[in-house]
Amino acid sequence: MEVITLRQEEITKYQVIKDSLDRKISNNQAATLLGLSTRQIIRLKSKVRGADLRGIVHGNRGKPPKTAIGKETKETILNLYLNTYNGFNVSHFGEFLKEAHGIDVSRETLRNLLLNSGLRCKAKSQPKHRSRRTRMPKSGLLIQMDSSEHQWLGGDSIWLIATIDDATGEVPYALFVDSDSTENNMRVIKRLIEKKGIPVALYTDGASHFITQRHYSYRVNLKYDYTPTQIQSALNELGVGLIIAGSPQAKGRVERLFGTFQDRLLKELKLYKISSIEKANVYLHNKFLPRFNNKFSNTPKGPETAWRVLPKELNLESVFSIKEQRTVMADNTISFRNRIFQILPDKYRISFAKAKVVVEKRLDGSIHIRYKDQYLNFKEISSDEIKKIKTNTLPLEKLLTGDIFILHQG
Repeated sequence: MEVITLRQEEITKYQVIKDSLDRKISNNQAATLLGLSTRQIIRLKSKVRGADLRGIVHGNRGKPPKTAIGKETKETILNLYLNTYNGFNVSHFGEFLKEAHGIDVSRETLRNLLLNSGLRCKAKSQPKHRSRRTRMPKSGLLIQMDSSEHQWLGGDSIWLIATIDDATGEVPYALFVDSDSTENNMRVIKRLIEKKGIPVALYTDGASHFITQRHYSYRVNLKYDYTPTQIQSALNELGVGLIIAGSPQAKGRVERLFGTFQDRLLKELKLYKISSIEKANVYLHNKFLPRFNNKFSNTPKGPETAWRVLPKELNLESVFSIKEQRTVMADNTISFRNRIFQILPDKYRISFAKAKVVVEKRLDGSIHIRYKDQYLNFKEISSDEIKKIKTNTLPLEKLLTGDIFILHQG
């Protein structure tokens, strides 16, 4: 019997396509959730109808793409566009690449390369007539999320980050915070998943902590691989789609939610003389949200839910952490945000010099260092110890005993 292993994003895609086949959601709704066109949805439905799970797995998995181009060729193409053919449309540029430079790439490959490098922007579409979108038929299919800066506690402005289920109007989680940062938005999404499960898609604005903002400049940094944000990387691990709203009106449900909150919640916080973020969150979670959801949430069209159970092998503490890659120095140390960490030997490996590791700064502030799938033992070197090493005042016996592994480099 053939064993089919699906990634988290493929599980999400299969779930949405299956619901569309069962007529629980429309083709347009499936397209919105997966960020595809209705034509692509119809093709996927045909594949799943004929091959079930195998219809989701791409036929080229594990094979190098035929359209792949090397790093040097990418660099040549981008430098030619930037310095010689700036302003040419994609087709025109492709013709000159082939005729004048012997580089033959497809139009779509060339278009994606220029878009991802920030050298071109997507063409603006013509204005369209818009109408109110109907609610999703199942809870957990689409979660709208936004932040509101306001004088919630009567003094300085603070932020309220809130989520709302598109199908039911339920507010599964919200949180008062002091800033609209990546970490605080991660806290909200993490707690939402702990309470309800994994949603199919998250609908947000285009803030920089959700999506990388790139603008054309003559100083453009020629990095050819699109780099997702920390939140995008976390959502990708969970197979959650990220949909960016084109305007505030597009995520009208969460926008209207804040209007209601600024009427009701603001007055209740004032009524009970709540003046700290900590007490405001206690009141929000224990009193306001249960009463609000009981009064304003709706019953979805379908009795089933689209929330997925979190797989046991996924560690949310790791998923929702700030991750940065580092190369281990010859003295088995790495630098991370003005801090120095000494990686210690283990039973499998004495030295990690030149190895690429991932540093995780978790939401509780703790640091974890991972090499492939293995978490490493390490210690932080204090600033006093670093100064002593640099000035040759650290006792030699401490260096020789292995307490400190940094080699003085003069």
